[in-house]
Amino acid sequence: MNKTSFPTDSFQLASYLLCESIPFVGLNTTNPRRMVFLFEESSHRKDLTEKFLAYKALVEPHRFYSAQKDLKQMIYQNK
Repeated sequence: MNKTSFPTDSFQLASYLLCESIPFVGLNTTNPRRMVFLFEESSHRKDLTEKFLAYKALVEPHRFYSAQKDLKQMIYQNK
């Protein structure tokens, strides 16, 4: 089954979604000046994004830091 993906160019939102275990689909690198992170679309993803944008998201700091490191590694592997 082909699911749609949610794109974001926000590194902070992508880090949050990754540390909340939203499945990461990949990177869109068509524009070399802007990385777009792709996540599996779901109602849970929508709820988490709304919390993040409303400044109501809470995460364990170490998980967030690890998610940031993982995303940075993915970015540098695609350059």
